Amino acid sequence: MKTTNLFGAIMLLLAAFNLVSCEKDDEVNISQLEGKWSVTNDDPRLAVDGSVQYTFNADKSCSIYSYDALSNRDTAVNRRYVISIDNRLITIYKEDDTYTEQYHIRKLTSKEMKWENASPKDGNSDKRLVKVKE
Repeated sequence: MKTTNLFGAIMLLLAAFNLVSCEKDDEVNISQLEGKWSVTNDDPRLAVDGSVQYTFNADKSCSIYSYDALSNRDTAVNRRYVISIDNRLITIYKEDDTYTEQYHIRKLTSKEMKWENASPKDGNSDKRLVKVKE
């Protein structure tokens, strides 16, 4: 009986420790979202032939600018975004309310943001973004 209680107490302590440590790693300060963000690549084995920038505005509109160096073409589109109640999910829509992208916000600070694709079958991938100084 005492062994069962001790085991239960240890498991509860480990679960609480794990929860606290995850919260520190995944800082999300949604007030930092507004502004211009550039998608970055940290993998030196992957060649990048262009760039993508997201600009988030206070009125829930955003623009996405893409540049393809291979074709020397750029594209700018206007979108709107919705943040979930818990500030952990961002969904991006076309102006006609058609869904385009959805990500779990894993990190958001004044300098860096990390997204994990919430809909793997939509063709989008996880992203790491850095704030563009203007």
